[in-house]
Amino acid sequence: MTYKNSVTGIGTEVAAQSVSKAVGRVAGATKGSAAGLIVQPVVWVATDTAPDAGDSFLYGVGVAATLAGSALLAGAGFVTGMIKAAVDDHTQSLVDEAKLDEPKEVRDGIFPLGDYDFWASDNDIQAMTIASYGGVVWKHRNGALCFIRDAKGRLVCDYDPKSWVAQYRPLLPLKKGSKDGRVRWHHRSR
Repeated sequence: MTYKNSVTGIGTEVAAQSVSKAVGRVAGATKGSAAGLIVQPVVWVATDTAPDAGDSFLYGVGVAATLAGSALLAGAGFVTGMIKAAVDDHTQSLVDEAKLDEPKEVRDGIFPLGDYDFWASDNDIQAMTIASYGGVVWKHRNGALCFIRDAKGRLVCDYDPKSWVAQYRPLLPLKKGSKDGRVRWHHRSR
């Protein structure tokens, strides 16, 4: 299992606490706590990752805790963040395993379903959404839901995964669906 998100989360919390304490000694506790809030956005920029909806919500809880001066709210936000990081790490390890069953030349374009967009989640409704926009989604035998993009970041409509138990895919040739540029799709399983 990869521990990237968990390690980053713990490191970010330690850094935020360190910044808060250091600035707090010089400028006061309130300014120290506020200064600690800049750590997470800096981590997002430094690691070239964008927060998903869950990460943004948890960051917002931290901001609210700082403004309210609530250690209880901050502690709950930290614990929830660590649980989310562990789930993200587990999901990524399943996707990494699924990538090994696919040809080497396409592995960099395979992602967990939750990486589709800011509000994405790892569920069948999200898989249907991706298929309706012309992308192929498959459930690997380990349970991971994956989708594929090309080198330009566009959904791939004609990929045939090697190891799958279920697929959501557009009907080929692509045919316009019912609304806003979506296409007709279907589901199949083994």
